[in-house]
Parts: sequence; C-alpha cells; structure tokens
Amino acid sequence: MISSKLQKIGIIIVATTVGMTSVLPVNTAIAREKIIFVPPVLGSPQRLIPAGTRAYEPPSEGNVNIDILQTQPAPIVPSTRGFGGNGGNIVTPPIQRTIPPNQDRNGASVAVPNQCLSGKIPLTALIPESQLGLTTLSNPALFFYVPQTSAPELELVVQNETEQEVYTQKYKPNNKAGIISIRLPVNSLAVNKQYKWKLSVICNPTDKSQNKVVAGLIQRVLPDLQLVKKLQQATRQERAVLYAAAGIWHDALATVAQRRYLFPHNPEIASDWEELLTTPNVRLNQQIVKQPLIPSPEVLPPKNKHKF
Repeated sequence: MISSKLQKIGIIIVATTVGMTSVLPVNTAIAREKIIFVPPVLGSPQRLIPAGTRAYEPPSEGNVNIDILQTQPAPIVPSTRGFGGNGGNIVTPPIQRTIPPNQDRNGASVAVPNQCLSGKIPLTALIPESQLGLTTLSNPALFFYVPQTSAPELELVVQNETEQEVYTQKYKPNNKAGIISIRLPVNSLAVNKQYKWKLSVICNPTDKSQNKVVAGLIQRVLPDLQLVKKLQQATRQERAVLYAAAGIWHDALATVAQRRYLFPHNPEIASDWEELLTTPNVRLNQQIVKQPLIPSPEVLPPKNKHKF
C-alpha cells in the first residue's frame, strides 16, 4: 500500500509532467534559419560563354501559376567542360551583368530607345551575380522579372556546350509587370553539362536588333546522399536553406517561390524571399524583390529541339 507521502509526490510529478507537456511546443520551437546562398566551387579553370547579361537596363529617362518542382537533392559535381574552343586552360572574362550602352563613333554613350518596355525596373533574370545557377532537375523553372511590355512575343532559347539549340519556345507576354517562371521540358538538361539560356523580349519580329535580352548559364548536378537525407527530414523552409548553402540556386529559388506564390502576404515567407534574392553573391535590386509573382506566360506554338 502506497503511503500518503508517496501519493503526494506522485501527484506532484504528474502535475509537473502535464505542465511541461502543455508548454513543450512553445519552448522547443525551432528558430527560422536565414537563407544564405553560397556560390558553388566547380573547379578551375572554367570557360564560360562571354557577354551574358543578367539585366537589360532601359534608358534612365524612360518610364501563376508557379510550377511546383519535384525537388531532388544533389551535390555539386565539378565540370571541366566549357563552351567553344578546342580545349586548353583558357579563362574568359567574367560575364557582364548589364548590357553596355551603345556608343557613337567617338566612343560616347548613346541612349538606346526603349521601344517596348515600360517602367523603371529593367528586364532581369533572377540568377546569381556569377550568371551560373545549379539545379538537380532535368527540367527546372527559370525566373524572370518582365516589365509591362507591348512586345508580341517572348522567346526562350537554350544552347548546349557546342552552341546547338536544345530548346526554343515562344510565349505570349502577360499584360502586367511581375516575376514569371518558365519551366523547361522534361529531360532538357543532361547531368554535369552547362547550358546557356537566353530570354528575349521581341519588340519587332522583323528586326532582332530591337530585342531586349537577358542570358545566363545553368548546370544540372548529381545527387548527394548526405544532402538527400537532410532534405527528406526538412521542412520547406529548411530545404531552401539547404539548397542555398549547397550552392544549388534554382532549387532554392523555386522552393521559396512556391511558398510565396501560395502565401503572398505571409511575412516570414516574404523575409525568406528577400534574404535569398539579396544575399551576398546575388544582390538583386530591392525593387525586384517587392514585385509580385504572376502567372507564367502563355505558350505559343512550340519549336522544340533536343540535342545532347
């Protein structure tokens, strides 16, 4: 028979346990991790396509459905292959971030007429400063800020390392400015190969010189078992942190974009979005960070090619 003293102790223990149980979810809440993009190290030397552009700058005086990626983790696998040339340890100059202004015969800058884009925020690709973004997918989504435009078409072209087109598609622009996503077809990207993509706003279909163009590089990388395990146990926010820390830009961006599209007024998700786009080595314009995610542009009759 249990003594009255022991009964009192038992009651205290139960009450304490119940009390701890009731506050446990609050006291053990996991703090939100910051999303910091760490650029991948892909080995050296690395020969990239010259003259790529992250943003098309209009003259200063001028005025979604988001694809849900089936994220598959991967590590960073160095690629020693480059673009053009016949091998050797040639390193080309860094890709330019903006299109330089036209020049007259004396070398003075000349404003480029802003034929079909409106607003002060330039056409911009959401990619790192290096212009190179990694992905684990064969068909990732690319993200762009597209100003309001009177252009009849957008065109996305993807080229392989020998500058052969592996994908070409035209789209009908939206009638308002915002951030769009364009998903590549399944099996567009082979593992450990770099591709150059180019998005053009076609202001005049008969005169390519009037197109507004942004371009960059993308590379698909192989799975890493350690990262796979971490991602399997992670929340969506934690997945974005893991992808960014591993230098896998496109998967990190898509993970946050999915949540922001579904919950555009959630302050925590808005904070994640801003952290990723303004993190060191990315540093996108704060005005772009604030732009809404809008539905993807309508696909026009396709002209697809797949060559690896």
